[in-house]
Amino acid sequence: MKAAYLIVLFVSLLAGLKFPDTDLILIFILDHRSIITHGIIVPYFLYKYLTKKVKSEFLDYAYIGFLIGIAIHLCADLFPKAYIGYAMIKLPFFISIGAPLSIAWMLGNMFFALLIAFKKLKDKNLGDNLKKLNFLAFMVIGIVYLIIDTNFVSKIILMVISFPIIWIYAKRGYKFIKK
Repeated sequence: MKAAYLIVLFVSLLAGLKFPDTDLILIFILDHRSIITHGIIVPYFLYKYLTKKVKSEFLDYAYIGFLIGIAIHLCADLFPKAYIGYAMIKLPFFISIGAPLSIAWMLGNMFFALLIAFKKLKDKNLGDNLKKLNFLAFMVIGIVYLIIDTNFVSKIILMVISFPIIWIYAKRGYKFIKK
């Protein structure tokens, strides 16, 4: 793996950590925890659009890192002090989808962000050791990010359980579950 790809991967991961809260900047258009920014819809369609125009390894690594950053952010958002007000996912025009759907939305987007990212990373010509090292780096960055936040124990437990399961599933597929 070229050093430039590694830099793109981790810079985009940091951008993905911050992207969901861009709704705070656009507060007159979007409410906090907007469904538009707290999910993978925008990055997915942007990636699909850009890959029609340009085929680039840099773009692939940026997408992988960005999705992992969003997944870590959503993992942190799953544990608010209470599921009221700003803790809920909002549709356009400031309409809340409620606590159960907010939880399902964030869990589902976290799962699919990781699944897509880990499958794309699996397809890269990286050695197994480098893939494992990347995964370890993602876990460390995620744990540090979650420690900074409140109620970090629950968040870290979710991350430490879900990330490896999704990593293995992305690597081995359905055969892993059947065993």
